[in-house]
Amino acid sequence: MKRTSLIAFAALATAGAAYAQGGGGLSPEVHAARDAVRKACAAESRSLCAGKEQRETMACLRDNAAKLSAPCADAMSKMPPRPAGPQ
Repeated sequence: MKRTSLIAFAALATAGAAYAQGGGGLSPEVHAARDAVRKACAAESRSLCAGKEQRETMACLRDNAAKLSAPCADAMSKMPPRPAGPQ
């Protein structure tokens, strides 16, 4: 029993570490698109979305789409669609 528990704990710990290091299971394409948005939208993030972080910043940029510079809007348009939430 103790051995099974130890193995299960080790498996969960390893999976958690891999998840954290892998960026939450996001594909390389999503990481590249996010990096492009961060670079292209740095000014907009500071001026329109000050004080927001990560997901809140992306939501803020989407909410302010009409105010984005052309490079930022282009980078945002290349973001993969968001997965549908729970229904």
